[in-house]
Amino acid sequence: MRFIPLLALAFLVAAPARAEPLHDAVDAYALYQNDITALITLDVAANDLDAALALALRHDPDRVAQGWLAYGALAASQSPAFVAGVRSRIRAAGRAPVLRQLTRDATYARRRPPGAAEAINIILASNAADTTRMIAAGHRYSGFGEGMVESASDAVRRDTRSEQMRTLAGIARPLAPDLAPRLHPGVLGATPLTDPYAFGGVRFWDALARRTSALPGAAQWREQPSRADRINRMLTLAGLFIAEAGDTPRVRDMLRDGALTECLAMEQLELRQCASVSASANDDAHCIARHGLTEPAACFALAQAP
Repeated sequence: MRFIPLLALAFLVAAPARAEPLHDAVDAYALYQNDITALITLDVAANDLDAALALALRHDPDRVAQGWLAYGALAASQSPAFVAGVRSRIRAAGRAPVLRQLTRDATYARRRPPGAAEAINIILASNAADTTRMIAAGHRYSGFGEGMVESASDAVRRDTRSEQMRTLAGIARPLAPDLAPRLHPGVLGATPLTDPYAFGGVRFWDALARRTSALPGAAQWREQPSRADRINRMLTLAGLFIAEAGDTPRVRDMLRDGALTECLAMEQLELRQCASVSASANDDAHCIARHGLTEPAACFALAQAP
């Protein structure tokens, strides 16, 4: 009768590892940033910005918001000082009490473990780099709008395009398998403090797309006071990940940010509406610049200049 536990053991051994929620969520933000890179480099044909509109519209706001929070949390978990601080609290107070504090108090990860300032700096530098390149892409499309020769678009084609735009965000796309190892780091698996092309670094998304770009000057960014709760959330998620408690209902709950999702969804709606009444490629370019790039960057912004 011993075959029953042996069979159960076989199932346990064969069962796949449970997905890490932060790693699972970050893929949507990676797809989003890959399309930002595509918008930056796209060879825009005169009087045809349909490809650019598709890139800007084919993302689900809720998944992108969750992925963005996961990216910030995983970036924070690459801070040597913060990781050491969380682990020192676990040694001093015990794992269970630290997990309770992380779960109950949204400010605990910022206040109690030593090293939180370093993690915050990584989050802010990364966030500033991401939003800066979105704004730069917005300027690029504003330039297209100013430079294109105006020509009226076909009304029937515009209506057909509007129908297609409504369905884009509902189409889920997988991430290329070769990118997963670079997007799913473990604790201290990357070095964004010393390597700008590492996960969480200021040029990570360019590196992921094998694109070279100028490095920004070093800056100590300040956080926007009104966005402190989002940094607290990223730090808490990072703390749980460091404590090997990243696969819990609390983590999944903290990955949902209704206000950010609403902000991104509103800009997506504005972009669809703007493009639906666009009379020319010039108008399309301005729609993409504002509602596809510049305003979404403001939804994400955590950092402000020192």
